Amino acid sequence: MKITLKASINPRNSLLIIPLFEDEDIAKLLPKQLASFAGILKKEKDFKGKQGQTFALTPLSEKLPGQVLFLGMGKENKIDGTAARVAAANATSLARHHHAGTLAFFLQPAFKKYQQELAEGFILADYNPARFQTGKNKKKNQKAEVKTVEIITSTTDRKQLQKGQTIAQAVNAARELVNAPHNFMDTEMLTREAGKIARENKLKVTVLNKKQLQKLKMGALLGVNKGSAKGANLVILEHRPARLKSGKGGKNPKAPKPIILVGKGVTFDSGGYNLKSGPWFADMKMDMSGAAVVMHVLALCSKLNIPHHVIGIAPITDNLIDKDAQKVCDIVVSYSGKTIEVNNTDAEGRLILCDAISYAIDKYKPRMIIDIATLTGACIVALGERYAGIFGNNQEIIYGLKRAGEQTDELAWPMPIHPDHSKEMKSRIADLQNVNYGSQGMAGACTAAAFLQEFVGKTEWAHLDIAGTSFVKHPKKYEHQMATGYGVRLLVKFLESL
Repeated sequence: MKITLKASINPRNSLLIIPLFEDEDIAKLLPKQLASFAGILKKEKDFKGKQGQTFALTPLSEKLPGQVLFLGMGKENKIDGTAARVAAANATSLARHHHAGTLAFFLQPAFKKYQQELAEGFILADYNPARFQTGKNKKKNQKAEVKTVEIITSTTDRKQLQKGQTIAQAVNAARELVNAPHNFMDTEMLTREAGKIARENKLKVTVLNKKQLQKLKMGALLGVNKGSAKGANLVILEHRPARLKSGKGGKNPKAPKPIILVGKGVTFDSGGYNLKSGPWFADMKMDMSGAAVVMHVLALCSKLNIPHHVIGIAPITDNLIDKDAQKVCDIVVSYSGKTIEVNNTDAEGRLILCDAISYAIDKYKPRMIIDIATLTGACIVALGERYAGIFGNNQEIIYGLKRAGEQTDELAWPMPIHPDHSKEMKSRIADLQNVNYGSQGMAGACTAAAFLQEFVGKTEWAHLDIAGTSFVKHPKKYEHQMATGYGVRLLVKFLESL
């Protein structure tokens, strides 16, 4: 989708959408070409400008688009970034419904300070998963795409529009990775995608392959990988701003310590010998959502010139079954040296994350570390599809993430790690157990976070459990079923706030 700015209405457009608020003086708002419609709207008793209402007119004039659609916005004093994003998404959905390849959108004065959010809404709502569709669905989606949005305004903030486009395109790119079936996005393919992202955004990339991971003794990650035909990888992307590059090797010894983002990258999760049940199985291509998000946050660090040294780490494997696959009650030795009793092979995310977190802290000595993962079904039970769970050992980071979520409509809610949760992760025969034996899933999101906390030490840390928000059945107006790209906008906003 291309977003352009126009000072006047182009009559060749097939659809013009004009957002209207309740009790608005329409005659003062409408441009001269549309002034005659003010009387029609006043007579239309059913259209009050309430949220979601629409009223369509077909102008019999060669000077106007083929159809004009008025979109109700509700009370003007309720407008915020989320409402602007939803308004743009509604406009895009209407344009797709009318098969309008070019959409003209009249910019209300109330929207002028939310132009980034408008751009996000247009592009996020027009996301098309047709690359991985076949037959009639593919042709239908391609036909409905909105190629161009023309924003009708005399003045605008081009920088904010461009920023919104850049962020939304990164979100859609992350969605594309997550929505790809496993035969389109296995361990090797996702690793190549990381390399491509690094090249396109001038990021430093390092890939540690299976042999290197064995040498590093990452037993937890390699344990999960035992049932796979493809080797595990640890992918590291690094964004270092120019101001922090100096001295030998391009490094500034006085530069602040890096911020590290770790994303879970299980390209398909069968559950291993603790095989998943039918309702969950079909969605398990999404278990690399955290890795996809981290990769595209690092791309945005470069594109948006984020002034911090940020490192993204993605442990990548699948979790499958064969004769060599990890068994229930196996004991693995993690990179940290701590031993782990594997009581459930379907609690694999925390195993690959604990090695990645330990390695990140050992090698980079970060100022903070944030991991993002589709970690537990328990978090979906607790918070549903609208909130991710935030856990951690630093309240400032936790509430910084919560604020960033409120600002971007990627909502997250602080959750507890009680000392008893940590006690429950102690094993009978090893240092730790990956699932509390006999717990029947109680407080599963909290105990999973407690397990990860065992590998953090004194480093400031937060954990985002995005199991419910990353892949949805009940999407927001600017989302679609399946992948949402949740976390890209939240983490960028958080980094900008530091």
